[in-house]
Amino acid sequence: MKVQKVVNMQRVSSNLTLFLKLFLPTVWIVFFTTFGTMLFIIDEYKLPFLTSPYFRYPYILFFVLFLTLLYFTFIQLKRVEMDGQFYYVSNYMKTFRLVYDDIEKVDKMKLGPLMWVTYKLKAKGSFGKKITFLANTQLYNMFMNDHPEIAKLLDGKSSA
Repeated sequence: MKVQKVVNMQRVSSNLTLFLKLFLPTVWIVFFTTFGTMLFIIDEYKLPFLTSPYFRYPYILFFVLFLTLLYFTFIQLKRVEMDGQFYYVSNYMKTFRLVYDDIEKVDKMKLGPLMWVTYKLKAKGSFGKKITFLANTQLYNMFMNDHPEIAKLLDGKSSA
């Protein structure tokens, strides 16, 4: 009989991550792509203002800019759980176990009860060289208080 060690992981990511990473971009892309398509296939005489070039081209610019903003912010968010030895990063499809020593730099930005956290890694991993997540400040601080050795390691790599 094989005995497995029980890992006590603690989620530090906010529950809002799922909404911002999956729901918001999906709904936004579907709605605004459908609206943009309608602008180009509808009869010009039925809606002259919406089908004029003065509305269409700024709309396309707005669409591309906001889509780029979504991609480089919310779509890059990951779910992060931590324990005493490893941290676990998920994109809701795959989960990877990583070691704290691979973190080169930690950037944190407070957003009220949330914190935008970016771990810059020493080498490119499965999710790239950066892991960005929206941490619940209370959960993150609770984990760091329970694991002072990890807090000291990550604070030494913090840019703040």
